[in-house]
Amino acid sequence: MQYKTNQGVQSENKALEIRSLSLDYIMPDQSIHAVVDLNLVARTGKITALVGESGSGKSTVALAVMGIQDKNAVIPGGEIYLAGTDILSMPKKGLRSYISNHAGIIFQDPIDSLNPLLTVGEQLVEAVLIHEKITKKQAFTIALNQLLAVSLPQPEELMKKYPFMLSGGMCQRVMIAIASVFRPALLIADEPTTALDVTVQAQILHQLDSMRKREGTAILLITHDLGVVAEIADDVCVMKDGYIVESGTVEDIFSNPQHRYTCQLLAAAL
Repeated sequence: MQYKTNQGVQSENKALEIRSLSLDYIMPDQSIHAVVDLNLVARTGKITALVGESGSGKSTVALAVMGIQDKNAVIPGGEIYLAGTDILSMPKKGLRSYISNHAGIIFQDPIDSLNPLLTVGEQLVEAVLIHEKITKKQAFTIALNQLLAVSLPQPEELMKKYPFMLSGGMCQRVMIAIASVFRPALLIADEPTTALDVTVQAQILHQLDSMRKREGTAILLITHDLGVVAEIADDVCVMKDGYIVESGTVEDIFSNPQHRYTCQLLAAAL
């Protein structure tokens, strides 16, 4: 089976390009159009915010990019170019490996995202060994450096701890360390600061900003918080009822919104 590639996506520094994507949920008595004819680009070294209210389809887009769909989900059309290859045209064999080598994701609840039965060190080392054919000792050193990169103190002690022993903010930074261990082209951050207090939110946003500057990672930030968008994002896509109703730079969207829904979101954030 042949799958589509687009070298232009890479040459234009597009870690992710979604073209005319539609996704439906097939229910016993109806079909729900969760995503409709969606177009989106996430560029290397930039933060693209996908904003909208709960139920607008933001997380559905994220899961589609990661190749994770519910059994009743159907994609009738569209293309998802991840690092230059349309993952929707790829055979199932090798698809999971390709996605995991080019994209990572962190979720809203970091504690639930980590394995409660494994220490932080075991989970980080495991993540390293998945992508690198090296010894456990070498992987351990890389894991320590990952924790230092996300500004976690006393990494040697932290490696011995279980997730329940850490705060939510520390768990989220561990998730960033795990997701960035293989230098992905794309990191999806799905409401990464929602469950955290203001001070910890700022720390997590700083880590994401540092990651994109340090590694050149494209970050797709999914959020309903326009304050976060204004602080950290470069580009914005506004989503409502499965549609992208407006997109542009942060400056353009905040200073001169064109769609009524965008205006409503901005007014509510004031």
